[in-house]
Amino acid sequence: MLNKTLLFLVLSLGYQTLTAQEQVDCKYLIDDAREAYEAGMVELVPDLLKDCIKNNGLTGEPRKEAYKLVINSYLFDYKLEQADTLMYNFVHEFPDYMAETSDPQEFVSLLDSHMKAMSLEKGEIPEDTVDMDALRKAERKQNRINNTRAVNEFGNTVGFNAGSNFSIGHTIEGYSVGDPAGDESHFGILPGIILGGEGNLILNRRLEASAGLLYSLSRYSYRATPLSFTSYRYTEAIHQLLVPLSVLYKLDPENRRYCYYLKGGLVPGYLLRASGSGTRSYDAPLEDVVVDRTNITESRNRFNLDILVGAGIRIPLKNAFFYVETCITSDILRANRAESRYQNNDLTWLLYHVDSDFRVYQLSISGGLCWDLIKQ
Repeated sequence: MLNKTLLFLVLSLGYQTLTAQEQVDCKYLIDDAREAYEAGMVELVPDLLKDCIKNNGLTGEPRKEAYKLVINSYLFDYKLEQADTLMYNFVHEFPDYMAETSDPQEFVSLLDSHMKAMSLEKGEIPEDTVDMDALRKAERKQNRINNTRAVNEFGNTVGFNAGSNFSIGHTIEGYSVGDPAGDESHFGILPGIILGGEGNLILNRRLEASAGLLYSLSRYSYRATPLSFTSYRYTEAIHQLLVPLSVLYKLDPENRRYCYYLKGGLVPGYLLRASGSGTRSYDAPLEDVVVDRTNITESRNRFNLDILVGAGIRIPLKNAFFYVETCITSDILRANRAESRYQNNDLTWLLYHVDSDFRVYQLSISGGLCWDLIKQ
């Protein structure tokens, strides 16, 4: 498959540079175009055949096949204006053509509309015998299909999203007021929230570039037994501004009802504020020690960078789409500042909590609405 791909790319580039004096045998080009179409490389077909059609390099059935290959390629690639223009030429050159069972439904629908229009022009069908209500209904149906395709495939969009995240820390190197090797410590998951806006830029039929600005509140817990006679539970809340930058890959761009996709990218983040609180308990019947929420912003890295992977589904609406997605992110840098490990007296000497070196992992589930900029 890779060799075939490279071959067609070379052919496409080569034929685009041919001068008018350099004649290419169109019967060989149509073989290449047929293989490209069957391989799903429809973007190469028009470049291979449009000059053969324009310059009458083919006749008879090969010429008819060339027309059909190019029109179907335009339809598959959602270039509806180009397909419509070429179909006009096709029906006037082959007015007796009858749709075949192998013709795609989109081709047949476009063919029928042009055949009826040509018959009306020639007066072969009296206008008052045409079911105008049925024609208008068919046009509205086709417009809905085209709008859905445009939302899925071509419209640059902006919108908003909101959702929940679930964060957990991962220890890189453990620290404790006691013996780290004997400290039975572990992180726990707590829920948070995310909300903000995003924009999506179409790159091609399958790819989009996406950028956003999000406010994130993430939370996680930490339990430890630093000394044999006491244990504590610590809870941390982190407020951040995130700028997710990702590339989105559509798994089924031809689907008119749903669009499934994968995404991956990087998420630069800036820490607004961090706070921690906790409760220390004794094995003996002594009163718990409670540390109220305290500011720990200076003991956290202000800037961080996450790796992002995710998947989602889009549901087209009129001039917009609703989507739901789930993403996993992981800090590249550690979350804490080692030089500030012991600087909060309340946390260190009342709660007995000392920061280990750690990163934060996060699972997010969010939904949103995006509007097509072109169609507004």
